[in-house]
Amino acid sequence: MSHKAEMILEQVDVVKLDINLWTSSKKLRPEDLVLADGSKLPPEDLAYLGTKKTVDPDKIKEFSRIKKEAERICLQSGTRFLGGFANPRAEIPRITQELDELSKTFYEARDQFLSTYDQDTEEWIARHAEFGDAIRRAIEPVSSVAAKLRFDYVVFRVTSPEPVSVVPGEVSPAAVDSLNRRANSMSEQLFHEIAQEASQLIDRSFVGKDTVTGRSLNAFRRMRDKLDSLGFLDHRCMPVVDKIDTVLSAIPKNGPYNGVAFNSLFSLGLLLSDPDKIKRHGSGLLQASLAPMADEIDEDDLVIDSSQSQAVQPAIESPVSSEVDESVSAVSEPQSQSDDDLEDFDAFMANYKPDQDVFDNAQSSPIDVQIDVVKEDVFESAKATGFIESVKEVVNAAAQSVPSVAPVESAKDDLVTDDADETESEEAAVAADFWF
Repeated sequence: MSHKAEMILEQVDVVKLDINLWTSSKKLRPEDLVLADGSKLPPEDLAYLGTKKTVDPDKIKEFSRIKKEAERICLQSGTRFLGGFANPRAEIPRITQELDELSKTFYEARDQFLSTYDQDTEEWIARHAEFGDAIRRAIEPVSSVAAKLRFDYVVFRVTSPEPVSVVPGEVSPAAVDSLNRRANSMSEQLFHEIAQEASQLIDRSFVGKDTVTGRSLNAFRRMRDKLDSLGFLDHRCMPVVDKIDTVLSAIPKNGPYNGVAFNSLFSLGLLLSDPDKIKRHGSGLLQASLAPMADEIDEDDLVIDSSQSQAVQPAIESPVSSEVDESVSAVSEPQSQSDDDLEDFDAFMANYKPDQDVFDNAQSSPIDVQIDVVKEDVFESAKATGFIESVKEVVNAAAQSVPSVAPVESAKDDLVTDDADETESEEAAVAADFWF
């Protein structure tokens, strides 16, 4: 058995009514009928003759009312189940007390009826004198009528049966499954009964009217209490209970009700008159109550669609490769070039060697000046100016040829030690001062 079925059966007891009524109906016989000449009765396999009454039906109407009242007591907080009425166990004491009081009323009515039974039958025969003989032939004695009028009830509890072994080694679950189906169908029966009561209320009090009295509220309260007491049968019951409470609390306490109040009650009745609407409405209200409110949603709980979001990827810098000419060694750390620096001076200083003549790398060009003349006339203004201009041209030519022509180092550079490098740096600084 399913867990749900076991949970339901553990919370209910079944009240089975044993109320028997006597209707005074007897089968008609052919001799009871007065046929015209040439008339012929149909054969029995084609039609039945029907029944006849041996006493006035109004005399026994009270017993039918008592039986309906007993069913109403059992249905007030329960639903039909296995020929009886399944009710919450907490309601059983109230039900048995009311049924006991109703049983007393039933037997009092029976005694009253039996005391005048013979007189009532004679009055009935006198009213239908033409068929008096037919009535007399069907009259029952008082003792037989007394035995047929009975009011009783029984309360029992339903439990899951033990599986029945049909074949040795095998267990048939048929017995358990049948009870499981009936237990799980109790909620369907409950919604059907609510809808039936609501439909009767709509037809009786709302259709064709624009005003209802306060008595209609009692019917809504009964339906509300029934759903509340059997809420464990189906989770959709309680949202409907809350709906009924909301509507009833919004209307005035005293009737009659018309206008907005009438329309609210009418709409509620239409909702409760359909079992499918009850279930759908209860399910919808339940889902709405479980959904988080907008202001209760934490930002961390938000689910971001991956198609609308993109992770930020860090920019990857491409490595810059540069070829280093091992034949060129830096003499001094590079300094930031300003607008006042000479163009390509840094390149020139990088290739400058103090013990190497600046003219070693320069292309040889014939100079039409004798050394001796230079020594004698070097300080003469005109010749000195020409000499300086010639030196500048050679320096510029050497500076422009640095990117493409590797400087030729003398064999002496191969023997320079670390101490010589420091001396070269100092001499490079002196050379810089010399040029500027």
